[in-house]
Amino acid sequence: MRVMVLNPPSRVIKNVVRDLIYGCWCSGKRIGGASTPPLNLLYIATVLKSAGHEVTLLDAIGEGRTLEYVKSKICNYDCLIISTSTMSFHEDADILKELKSANPLLTTIIFGSHPTFMPGHCLSEESVDVTVINEPEITIRELVEQIGQGDDRWKSVKGIGYTYNGRPIINESRPFIENLDELPFPDRTLLPQSIDYFHPLVRKMPYATMMTSRGCPGSCNFCTVGRFYGKKIRSRSTGNIISEIEIIHSQGYREIFFRDETFTFFKDRNKKFCEELINRKYNLSWIANARVGTIDYETARLMKQAGCHTIKIGVESGVQRILNNIKKGITVENTKKTFKILKEAGIDTHAHMMIGCPGETRETIDETLKFIKEICPTTVTMAICTPYPGTELFDIIMREHPEIGDGSDRKLSNVHVSGYYNQYFTDLSNEDIEKYLKRVYQSFYLRPAYWMKWMGKIRNADDAKRIMLAGLNVFNFALER
Repeated sequence: MRVMVLNPPSRVIKNVVRDLIYGCWCSGKRIGGASTPPLNLLYIATVLKSAGHEVTLLDAIGEGRTLEYVKSKICNYDCLIISTSTMSFHEDADILKELKSANPLLTTIIFGSHPTFMPGHCLSEESVDVTVINEPEITIRELVEQIGQGDDRWKSVKGIGYTYNGRPIINESRPFIENLDELPFPDRTLLPQSIDYFHPLVRKMPYATMMTSRGCPGSCNFCTVGRFYGKKIRSRSTGNIISEIEIIHSQGYREIFFRDETFTFFKDRNKKFCEELINRKYNLSWIANARVGTIDYETARLMKQAGCHTIKIGVESGVQRILNNIKKGITVENTKKTFKILKEAGIDTHAHMMIGCPGETRETIDETLKFIKEICPTTVTMAICTPYPGTELFDIIMREHPEIGDGSDRKLSNVHVSGYYNQYFTDLSNEDIEKYLKRVYQSFYLRPAYWMKWMGKIRNADDAKRIMLAGLNVFNFALER
């Protein structure tokens, strides 16, 4: 089978990041101007290539390709696979419609959070042939293999949805992949070589993204990770992780961005991993995500020694009542302690924050702003809490307000900088929330002392370019009317 794995172009946003899990974009990626190697698509392309299919990965967003360009290429393919998200779905469906008009024999397959939690809505679009539910790699491999047989046997594949006589059919779910070591290493030679992917936090280019575990035991009511990947954290073995890093190093990558939700969850594995990196002297720097309360000083010191320069943490709010309302499962005091540990270990911190959470008021936003300055992260991003399908928050609102439909909105350009449905769980208007979002960025980033500190961090041309690009993007957002 000839398969195109596509990150679709957008006529609305330059740097769309269709997140596999959350169904949205981190506001910081948009505001900071990040472009990220599409690891989810890379896994799909690699799995299909390993199964003997002829595969092309086209990152139309990263390469700046137009829809017309994609249409000129699509005639040569049997299957088209894309990842789609809640807020991009309508535009993505329109793009699929145009691509199918260019190639009527094309089979379109979509995966991601929106197809997982809203398969019926997705299948109501004529341009969508198959939805893949939850973890996609094994399901898509089996699906494409069966489609290639030329009959209807593909309709029995677990973990998919399709339409029969105008009615959506959702098959039995597929179990999660218990042993992640069974997945092939992503073949990064499939990525377009013309792109210099950029991220404001990444210090050394080129950089690679990597996954070492899946799942989350948390109960955050605004997040879909536990439902998409399961409550149990499934981890790759240390040997398997190091083997992939060896390939990454040999390919000339200088930094790794680990995309695990909680890289630091398994302390023993983390210790072995860091010791291996230190012993092998790859001289790779790296970034990881961590949960409050999962790092002690010994762990942080070892991570720093192994090349970790930044840890990203979901802080969300500086008010305990708000943290309780979103079922975050952390305390304000533990957050302070975690940031103190990382600062003492010499690791930079990035705080993910949210406003417009259930129970939010002007006073709680002011308290959160004070808290940000107290824990003093190196960088911060602020998003507006949005009830996406697959979250408990969405389910609660849907019961009382079914008019929110599939949770999407055609105003793609407003994602995470405009409020959606927040009036149902706060006393604030969408306009108030949007105003406070700008205020947070202005208060944190528009401080001369902050930028003087950053100027002191410039060590080379890469640093200067990174800080200049990110700074201009943040200034433009903070000051625009």
